[in-house]
Amino acid sequence: MNLNYEEFKEKIKDDIKDYMDEKYKDCGVVIRKVNKTNREVDGLNFYDIPGLKNATPTIYVNNLYEEYERTGKYEEVIRIAAETMERGIKSFNDEIKAELLDISRLKDNVFFTLINAEQNKELLKTVPHREFEDLAIVYRWNLGNDSLGTYTNLVDNDLAKKEGLTENDLYNAANKNTKELFPILVKNMNEVISEIIFGDSELSGEMEEEFKEVMMETQDERSMYVITNESKLFGAASMLYEEPLHELAEKIESDLYILPSSIHEVIAVSADFGSPDELAEMVYEINMDQVDINDRLSNQVYCYDKDLRTLRLATDTINKSLDDVDRGVISTPEREVR
Repeated sequence: MNLNYEEFKEKIKDDIKDYMDEKYKDCGVVIRKVNKTNREVDGLNFYDIPGLKNATPTIYVNNLYEEYERTGKYEEVIRIAAETMERGIKSFNDEIKAELLDISRLKDNVFFTLINAEQNKELLKTVPHREFEDLAIVYRWNLGNDSLGTYTNLVDNDLAKKEGLTENDLYNAANKNTKELFPILVKNMNEVISEIIFGDSELSGEMEEEFKEVMMETQDERSMYVITNESKLFGAASMLYEEPLHELAEKIESDLYILPSSIHEVIAVSADFGSPDELAEMVYEINMDQVDINDRLSNQVYCYDKDLRTLRLATDTINKSLDDVDRGVISTPEREVR
């Protein structure tokens, strides 16, 4: 059996319930186009799930097919998909408290994130947003945490309308909530590297301190600073808060260049570090070689002016597209609330 993508998509839709517990036999299964960050994918959803109201896990057919192409083993792929869906349903039932799914609490738990505007122009037609340079501020609903991580839901136009919230309402609420839900974190890159090296190390505290002293001797104009949040989730939005940028710029006595390493973090360097165009080329190469398509934010570089206290684009490179050959994996399903 050698299935093309369309054949695989229809077959897995028809077959997946055969590999799951009998209690899911009456559920509906649908595959629909989903505008995810930076790309469009096919999402497989169950509906009429026993015990779940207005919510459904989503797994992505594109990723399943890539695994099928890699292994050629349809039975193995569909078994993994079925187990993943069951695990998603079970963890939703077990871990996410019912009150967190109450959409009347949306305003209390909404936060903002940054995505690339051009790459996501189709997605932006469906969600409340506001532009920021070449990026867009969009809003997510924090559903809470479980043993597998933090679960969030993108706020679309329908959800906002249902709650009678304008984009300005969402922005004002998210501006307050984001830094409370995801406190901002600014760290010297050398400190981050030190924590990675010594995180689970049994080396002596004295040796760790000596290592840190050597690492931290880098001059400010050559230092790199990670700006994210304590959860390291959607942390690039931390650069929307001007005060931490100002404090860092005052500390190193320089304007800053901001390098968007992913939607989860950005890197700040002194304006004396190098030219913005050279830095943008580095950002582009790292994006294409090392950052998953889902996590790419921009190929541009931004400048924070510490005297004017403004953040603006510093480059206008020709390498604006975030696309390349994407490779996916079968992963924990996302949760979507309707």
